[in-house]
Amino acid sequence: MVEAMAKAKLWASPGGKTPDATLYAAILRDMRKGKDARFKKAAPGRFTNA
Repeated sequence: MVEAMAKAKLWASPGGKTPDATLYAAILRDMRKGKDARFKKAAPGRFTNA
């Protein structure tokens, strides 16, 4: 997912050693927006568009 998003220029890791963890944390932060969130949890470790 990280590679696909970088290729599409939708998101890029800020150069960290764990871009997967960075993206996961960014999605979790977005979900805290409540009804304005762009993602919702579909299953453990899985997300869908809100």
